[in-house]
Amino acid sequence: MATQLLRHLLILAGLSVASSLPTFSEKYGDLIHTRVGELFRRVEAMQVKNDEPFIPPLHWEKHKGMYESDVKFYFHGHLDLYLFREVFKVYDDNMFNTAWITQCLLEAYMYGNSPKPSDEQIFSSIKSIKEYHNKNLNYSNSLMTFWPQQYNETTKTWVSYPVNLHKFFELAGDFNATFLETILKDLGFADIASIMERLMNTRNGYLRAFLIPPDFDDTFVNVGLGSLLTEAAADFPQSHQQWLSQNTNLTSVFDGLKKYAYRPLSKDDAINTIDCRTYFYIRHFLEKQVDDKQDIALVPTWIQDLNEVQTMGPKGVDMPFNMNNVDATVAANGVFGITSSILSGLADRKLLQDPELMQIYLNTSNLLAHMINYNFSSRPDLALLYYPSAFEFYWFVARTYAELQRSTKKGPLPYPVMDIVRESLGEALRGTMTQAILNSSIPNGDSQVYFDDFLGDGDLDSNNQTVIRGEDRLFTTAMAINALITTWTTFDINSRHLVWEKDVSKEVRETVEKAAAYLVHNMFSFKPWNAFFSGSVKGITTFPLYPVNRVSIKAREAANSANKGTTPDAVPIYGMQGVITESAYQELLKEKRFINAPLDFHGYNGYPDYWPFWCSEAYTYVTSMLALAKVSNSVDL
Repeated sequence: MATQLLRHLLILAGLSVASSLPTFSEKYGDLIHTRVGELFRRVEAMQVKNDEPFIPPLHWEKHKGMYESDVKFYFHGHLDLYLFREVFKVYDDNMFNTAWITQCLLEAYMYGNSPKPSDEQIFSSIKSIKEYHNKNLNYSNSLMTFWPQQYNETTKTWVSYPVNLHKFFELAGDFNATFLETILKDLGFADIASIMERLMNTRNGYLRAFLIPPDFDDTFVNVGLGSLLTEAAADFPQSHQQWLSQNTNLTSVFDGLKKYAYRPLSKDDAINTIDCRTYFYIRHFLEKQVDDKQDIALVPTWIQDLNEVQTMGPKGVDMPFNMNNVDATVAANGVFGITSSILSGLADRKLLQDPELMQIYLNTSNLLAHMINYNFSSRPDLALLYYPSAFEFYWFVARTYAELQRSTKKGPLPYPVMDIVRESLGEALRGTMTQAILNSSIPNGDSQVYFDDFLGDGDLDSNNQTVIRGEDRLFTTAMAINALITTWTTFDINSRHLVWEKDVSKEVRETVEKAAAYLVHNMFSFKPWNAFFSGSVKGITTFPLYPVNRVSIKAREAANSANKGTTPDAVPIYGMQGVITESAYQELLKEKRFINAPLDFHGYNGYPDYWPFWCSEAYTYVTSMLALAKVSNSVDL
């Protein structure tokens, strides 16, 4: 009422309300500047400064240049499970986390009002991921692994080796868990005792799951990082040169993409079959392509095919469930990597003259737009198989659109297909995605909004009432801002500002500003958690229980000469081959063996299952810094 009265008095006095009341920039400019500086220093301090050895049982192995991420389990429910979730974590070095944090530092400086990171800080991270290139190839390549690799003398093969996770399970195997379980049960913590027993009983399964091949996600994240460094070479010359020295054969990425792309209509059995979980969510997109008489080629997750499963699997390089999949977030990073490498000049501008690459680029971009427009086919648990956050996915897609938009300000895009991608992604982002984000905002008074995902919102109090802890609130709010501002602004190279599109709605602007206000006031009031990565199995809905039409057993090659003459292991091939009609698929769903396939998903808190996820506090801080730095650098022109 007081605000309305003030407005009426100002109007009667002939004064402009807009010019008399403080703007968002006037009200929050200094606060944002302060908060960005605090976050910048905090992220800088979280970088590992020196190699540190594993000292059991409390000090994990760490490597210089990396940023911490922790493997946690999503225990949720009553108090004992909440407390277990709080304390359980295993430090894990991986390429993905450090590469993304480095990109955010660069973007916040290049497109926002963030301090400039030192060349040494960036250089240290670039050098740390040098060990993540595929070492099983006898030539220089930029095919990247999620974890560092260790050489297996027996099989003469490099295998992924998350050292701290191995150390954890080794320690746990030597520990008298039965004694501790008895104590926990006596103290009333039967749930935790049961979980510990299950973890120990399944540790061999977890150790097996660590033996993964290189992947296109880390590969294209590395390409995206190289593209940013190419654009910022004058500011970070040492880091740029170091990246180039580590990536002398970028062609290996695109050759690999052509070789391993998912091609359901191909006659090649090595690449025409996909994980049944992928097919369940992607089938309507595939059916439409077939109806339109279009061939299909998509960015997959793993850099491996079904022939190589037979040869490399026995040596410890094996896709989970022996089958490739399509994760929409991985696909988004693939499209961004192709786009940014061409536009930055990192890759040959003739790249998309290759008809195979152009098809993969266009088909995968169409898939991204389809996933946005059709709400991930109502199955985000399957579409975002390794990356549970839809908000993170939105931002990843928006980055490609922003790259294309920015390039159009300089002149025509180098390929007509890029205009097609820009238009299709722009329509999905500016329409469906924007509305989805706006609908997800939660008011916090009149001047703030925030966004929650799922972490910490599945606990129960003593009366079995849901407890909302908002453990991923900061991360989700930052990602919502990043997705919106990346979609609705374009960087102007002359003014060095992010310029709001003229047709941006008042609601979008207000939501971005209110979310930024929330971060400014609450940045250190909640846990800076996230689930930036996860295992593919997150409870009953993500088990491979869905229909398949290809089941076969192939003989593995002997792992080494000592195994020759013995009966080799068998590798089950269990997936969906080709594209079938929807009516045929529905008939499969009725079969007894598939009748338990979960048809719906009710959110990660709708099930009691616990599962591993990767959390990086540094990633939350740097994405929040990026969001605030961009908001403070956004203007109308």
